[in-house]
Amino acid sequence: MATYTNHQISRYLEHIGYETEPHYSIEKHFREEPLHLLTKLQVLHMARVPFESLSLHYSKHRVLSLDPEDLFEKIITRGRGGYCMEVNAFFGTVLRTLGFRIVSVGGRVCVGGGYKGWDHMVNLVTIEGRRYLVDVGFGSNGSTYPFPLEHDQKMLAVFPAHGRLQYKNLDIHTDPDQRVWVYSVQQDESAPWKDMYAFVEIEFFPADFELMNMRTSASPQSFFVQSVMCMKTILDEHKNAPMGKIILHRDYVKRVMEGKAEIIKKLHSEKERIQALADYFDITLTEQEQKGIRGLASELRDYSAHA
Repeated sequence: MATYTNHQISRYLEHIGYETEPHYSIEKHFREEPLHLLTKLQVLHMARVPFESLSLHYSKHRVLSLDPEDLFEKIITRGRGGYCMEVNAFFGTVLRTLGFRIVSVGGRVCVGGGYKGWDHMVNLVTIEGRRYLVDVGFGSNGSTYPFPLEHDQKMLAVFPAHGRLQYKNLDIHTDPDQRVWVYSVQQDESAPWKDMYAFVEIEFFPADFELMNMRTSASPQSFFVQSVMCMKTILDEHKNAPMGKIILHRDYVKRVMEGKAEIIKKLHSEKERIQALADYFDITLTEQEQKGIRGLASELRDYSAHA
């Protein structure tokens, strides 16, 4: 499996703001406290590498590559992010390079109470015989920490929301003995639990994700094809814990803190949306990328200019 060089890992750690003390050794930290290291990397990663669909709109070709070198160039050199298969493939390569035992598996997203086909990717990391769900690519409802694969396990996501894992049969299964892991979310203590996605523990290969990526990035019914979106978490002042989320979706920017959502900017034109990407996500689109959205249904047209 592909790995990154020491120089690439150093650039990645600098990119996400992983600060170290003099004479610090990440290899030694991995040997002594692998779960602590994994948790820190996931928290910092999700606050710096956005979950986004921009290349499906602001692009001449609108093709998404899962090649590890292409992902490194996009995420680290160009300061971008990507959707689930991009950011989880990239993060998985980083973890594998650092020595973590990891497999990538497929998932099915739950929409409107029903499960779609294979269209999601997550990583499973084994530490001291215990497996953890590690998903940096599910957006605002995703888990923000390594999640132990234990039935009915619950964990805080971004306060006050909690995530839960259950190993269970789905209504769509024709065999009652079938079981999959289901990740669900409860937005606060009074809210119902809602299934987000299901996944299996069977290892998927790069060729499997290539097929999934082709459909998810090209189908007119795909959420990512239909919507310009960009999201990342907001950390506390010590950069230890997620405190909120900043989300750009179509024509607005929303901040979510302590479960309360506030639209902080309405976007009326491409000029405003491109500026918002720079202001809130530190993403600068080239002139060629900006032209890529012209004529698409997702383009923000400033009709006031023609009034």
